Amino acid sequence: MFWADKLLEKRKGKEIINDSWTPSGIIHMGSLKGPVLHDALYKILKKGKKDVSFMYGFDDADPIDGLPQNLTESHLKYLGIPIHIAPSPDGKGSFGDYFGNKMKNLLDKLGIKAEIYKTSELYKNGTFDKAIKYVLDNAEGVRKVYSEIYKKEIKSDWFPMQIICPDCGKLGTTKVTGWDGEEVSFSCEENLVEWAKGCGKKGKISPFGGKGKMPWKVEWAAKWWTFGVTIEGAGKDHASSGGSYDVAMKLCKDVFKKEQPLKFAYEFFLSHGKKMASSKGIGLTGEELLEILPPQLARFLMIKTPPNQAVEFTPFGTNLIPTLYDEYQKTADAYFNKTSEDSVGIFELSQIDGILKPSSVRFSVLAQWVQMPNMEDKIKKEGLEDWAKYAKIWVEKYAPESEKFLVQKNIPQAAKNLSEKQKEYLRKVSEELDKKWNAEDFQKELYELSKKLELPSKEAFSAIYISLIGKDHGPKAGWLILSLDKEFVKKRFSEV
Repeated sequence: MFWADKLLEKRKGKEIINDSWTPSGIIHMGSLKGPVLHDALYKILKKGKKDVSFMYGFDDADPIDGLPQNLTESHLKYLGIPIHIAPSPDGKGSFGDYFGNKMKNLLDKLGIKAEIYKTSELYKNGTFDKAIKYVLDNAEGVRKVYSEIYKKEIKSDWFPMQIICPDCGKLGTTKVTGWDGEEVSFSCEENLVEWAKGCGKKGKISPFGGKGKMPWKVEWAAKWWTFGVTIEGAGKDHASSGGSYDVAMKLCKDVFKKEQPLKFAYEFFLSHGKKMASSKGIGLTGEELLEILPPQLARFLMIKTPPNQAVEFTPFGTNLIPTLYDEYQKTADAYFNKTSEDSVGIFELSQIDGILKPSSVRFSVLAQWVQMPNMEDKIKKEGLEDWAKYAKIWVEKYAPESEKFLVQKNIPQAAKNLSEKQKEYLRKVSEELDKKWNAEDFQKELYELSKKLELPSKEAFSAIYISLIGKDHGPKAGWLILSLDKEFVKKRFSEV
């Protein structure tokens, strides 16, 4: 059974799916896995006529606690300031808007149509006021959950709340030490965290209306309580034993007294066995992923494997991308031929707007075509104009050198070492060029000519490749030759 169907088996009643992301930096491709998986569950329930909604949040109320390398100089002074208040790097809107808009663009491309919200607005418009009062009134219960999971005592002067300091504007440096039912006592501490300095301000203030923020583990459970969330997964970094997912789940049950959402964890994308982290130069960003894969293939990559399995994705200098396209085409064949039940869900959930049947031409062949001149008509005839742009990018940025070729303007040096029988073979090929050929028949003729000369086919085709592209291997020779100017090929073979 397809993993998503199994996960949703026997589910009853109204479903509210939630997922969220902190818009504070580079969007690595792994950040897209959560929204795609939650969207897949949403679409399955929707198809089954279930009462279901899907929310996706930008957690922009958090403080900035780290910066992308290119912003360390310009935004260093904003460390500790809430993401929704710090200015955008381009001067348009907030820091959170800048990265949030990038994510919105990627979600749109992936066909994800969730109800978008900003966590900062939930605080500002009072949506979270009830939850804030509840956790402050039940602070001892929150402390107990933290104590049980982290196996340490939580002091009675710690409250599950932080305040935006009215003097320096920082959130990450404040500590709430008291609650009287209307206001909290707080201090903005110089050394509370390593990444920001507080100003020393102390006082009392109302925590409502966007003036403060719950710790995000508490906030996570507060979302489930406030919106009645029934399904929310989490990445492995949060879902490890005793991690933030466990804390939020226990808070949901023990403090908020609410049924916990359906729990599922999803594994990382790996590059050379390491967790992807674009900030460290490991793996691809979301933008880079959708530059090399159409949205359907990106969704397919994330949906085809059960979430609890890590996926190695190392495209540089490998044939991983062509292999993924092959796998997608095989899944499409199984879908249209009805030969695999699992393929139905995987293929349908990979689509964006309606079912789109891919071409049967392999991506590796298309990657050869885009390197040949005069193949535009062939590409258009096969309906591959869209995939051709991805093939060009793969050749330029990711393909192994063995998959790249370029027709040489001058006779390659290696052509001087061809045997007399190889040169005779090239002369025979030249004599055939004035006839009208299609590529398949011409390819067969090339084999026949080698047989007549009793020249091993490997040596025959090597002569063609060396003469034209300076390598002893290449794309199908028939297609390569016919893609070139006939007089150019005849002249080259005669000169060799």
